[in-house]
Amino acid sequence: MSPGRLEKKDRQQAYVLRMMAALAASLALVTAVVRWWPPPGEPDLSGRIYDVRGQEVIAMEEIVPTQQRLQRPPPPAPLIPIVVPDEVVLDDYDLEVRDNFLPVDDPGEDARSVEGAAEGPERTTAAASVGPKPVRIVEPEYTKEARKKNVRAEVVIEVLVNERGRVEQARILERYRLGEKPEDPKEPVAHLEHGLEEAALAAARGWLFRPAREGGKPVRSYFTFTLRFGI
Repeated sequence: MSPGRLEKKDRQQAYVLRMMAALAASLALVTAVVRWWPPPGEPDLSGRIYDVRGQEVIAMEEIVPTQQRLQRPPPPAPLIPIVVPDEVVLDDYDLEVRDNFLPVDDPGEDARSVEGAAEGPERTTAAASVGPKPVRIVEPEYTKEARKKNVRAEVVIEVLVNERGRVEQARILERYRLGEKPEDPKEPVAHLEHGLEEAALAAARGWLFRPAREGGKPVRSYFTFTLRFGI
């Protein structure tokens, strides 16, 4: 190898060594600054002046913790009973009441008159000053058979009302078949079919009355009214 090339190679190696030495010195200096600056010891703050006018002051309110006692819920309110009537009264129900109510005469010792009468003491007079008045009217059932055949009928019923206003006995006095038009005459019949008589008597037994009175006391009496079907 020629001397010129050796000299050039030596210069390159020397340059590399100098660069590495400079880099090592720089790293050592930076490490020393980061680790040992600032020097240990408390800073001297005697010459500094603080101005609190531009600072935001936050007032902290002391919160006293509270405890709430758990209370039992109040008991539920009692349910109000709902009174449901056991009958249906229609507005267009046609009722004809006759005023020929009669008090029940005392049968005395007549066995034929006593037969079929209600048991227990009875309070009757020759004439009642105040007759019985209906307070609950039960509508008779219009049976399916009568509805299919479009039967129009009318029955006159007599009931025996006791001192409590309840019906003790019920019987049919008159029966009529009605025409399709109101002006058609009524046709009296001996019996009404399709269960109409049974429905009329069952409804009559469910009526309630304000009993008849004689001398301010309730007495047994008869009451007559009319029921119609298919009208």
